[in-house]
Amino acid sequence: MIVVKELWKIYGKGERKVEALKGINVTIKDGEFVAIFGPSGSGKTTLLNCLSGIDSPTNGEIYFDDLPFHTLSEEQKTQFRARHMGFVFQFFNLIPVLTALENVLLPLKILGINHGEAKQRVVAMLERVGLRDKIDRFPSQLSGGEQQRVAIARALVHNPKVVWADEPTGNLDSETGMNVIELLESMKKELGTTLVVVTHDERIAQRADRILFMRDGRITEVREKENLNNES
Repeated sequence: MIVVKELWKIYGKGERKVEALKGINVTIKDGEFVAIFGPSGSGKTTLLNCLSGIDSPTNGEIYFDDLPFHTLSEEQKTQFRARHMGFVFQFFNLIPVLTALENVLLPLKILGINHGEAKQRVVAMLERVGLRDKIDRFPSQLSGGEQQRVAIARALVHNPKVVWADEPTGNLDSETGMNVIELLESMKKELGTTLVVVTHDERIAQRADRILFMRDGRITEVREKENLNNES
């Protein structure tokens, strides 16, 4: 479970001060699919970056179960991310000189897992995302949708507790984007992973168990899936 208490993020000072997050309070349950939804500039990505430790909040508390994540050093946060978090980004962030297999191997190398065992896990994960026959391809030899599937495999190969996805369909056409979200959903259910997706696409947000609506650095509304179904 992720618990967030009075989270603030302020950039700059004086006349240049920007309050990107304004007193965020939220709880995310284990295994939940949460969408952070809102227009550009609403604070969605800033919230994701603070929750994942990519950026540090100005004030507030973040707990992963009973662990006070906000009190950890940068090195401790990096170690926690490597073990317990996976990331999927809009622009894939694959290393162009590495094959699909080598890209997905990276999280396991960082954790020091034996190469033979790691390779077996990577091949199995690439098979799960439908790319068993393309493990030796470089990113430039893959379509956008295939590259995002590699990124999803990389995010999940070390069995993280939570996957953070920042506009994962933003660089894809509509049909491919929905295929990617369906893949993330199915893998989440299979592995029991918590999934947090930042999106401005209402169709994607409506697939979540819960939507956090953001505007001007605040969560302005929270909607459960049952309520969404009743409104549709």
